[in-house]
Amino acid sequence: MILLLITLGPVIFRSSPKGPDWALEVAFIRLQFAPAQRDVAQQIAAGLAEIVGMKIKQLKPEHDLTEIASWAEDRIYAGDLIKLFMVAFDVRCEARTTFAAVVQKVADRKGSREVLRIGA
Repeated sequence: MILLLITLGPVIFRSSPKGPDWALEVAFIRLQFAPAQRDVAQQIAAGLAEIVGMKIKQLKPEHDLTEIASWAEDRIYAGDLIKLFMVAFDVRCEARTTFAAVVQKVADRKGSREVLRIGA
């Protein structure tokens, strides 16, 4: 009986889901980027999903920050996303910067940090 409880206990007494797994929800975006940029694209998209919710499933590389900001239920502006990317990744963007361009900038930034770390 104890063995049965140990085996089936986790299945029966699962905790309720805490919310969407945003990394999983946005995994589709990886296929639209070069292998070297896929992790960055998924990471950024997952962060944006926290803001815009399930509308993130519309995301394409050509969407710009103004379009993405308009998906949020709580009114945000492209300027808010621009500040977010500046603080989080130290990259400069504009309202019409596309998602693909943001991914490129962040990937380049991360790549230059790796070079600095290796060269130090």
